[in-house]
Amino acid sequence: MKKTGVMLILLITLSFSGCTQKSNNNNVIHAYVGAGMQKPMDEIGKMFEKKYGIKVEYDYAGSGYLYSKILASRDGDIFMPGDTFYVNELKKKGLILKYENLTKHIPVIVVQKGNPKNISSLKDLAKPGIKIALGDENIAIGRTVDKILKKAGGNISKGVNKNVVVRGATVKQVLLYVVNKDVDAAIVWRADALEEKNKVDIIPINPKYNIIKTVPIAILNTTKNKSNAEKFYKFVLTDGKKIFEKYGFEISQNNN
Repeated sequence: MKKTGVMLILLITLSFSGCTQKSNNNNVIHAYVGAGMQKPMDEIGKMFEKKYGIKVEYDYAGSGYLYSKILASRDGDIFMPGDTFYVNELKKKGLILKYENLTKHIPVIVVQKGNPKNISSLKDLAKPGIKIALGDENIAIGRTVDKILKKAGGNISKGVNKNVVVRGATVKQVLLYVVNKDVDAAIVWRADALEEKNKVDIIPINPKYNIIKTVPIAILNTTKNKSNAEKFYKFVLTDGKKIFEKYGFEISQNNN
């Protein structure tokens, strides 16, 4: 009788434990976000949790890596890459419920503070002896820089690529190479460069060659709690805009 009572208590405890775990899972959103948006999205996540009691767990990485992870896991609620390209690719595979454009990524050249190599343009990046860091070609900044160099022409493109000594898996890593003075220059998103404006100098890219990318936010078809995903999606598109502006992002005026 005593043993039966203990077993009964144990079963009841496990039952309640299971219910609690399920409830906790329902109050968590998993978001895949490009590494270049970590600071504003961290702040937005805290604001959202305070208002709704729903925790946001982020997976920050290069957009190409996140894209591959979503395809492999078929899991998660929100996707926010550095370029609409990745959302469009997932849309073709039926993995996007809805998306909207939120902000912009503007490429800029960053150089060591004081600009010791006197770099002022893409052409200067192609000069012999300049050490450059660029993003991997499977992340948004890497893909974009490749297109910019093609627009700039063969001589500049060849010269710049010849001077690349290291490639980064995220835009943050690329920027860090300049901050740490491992390289002379890099091309990163403007908002990331502004975070380190006391450690690097920022040089705009000629609009004739520059390519501005649109940053979307999407709800994944793999979401297990569409209602909470929708709340977060709307929150980012409303309250989140002023946070992005605070960190130097330019808000997109166009919807998808």
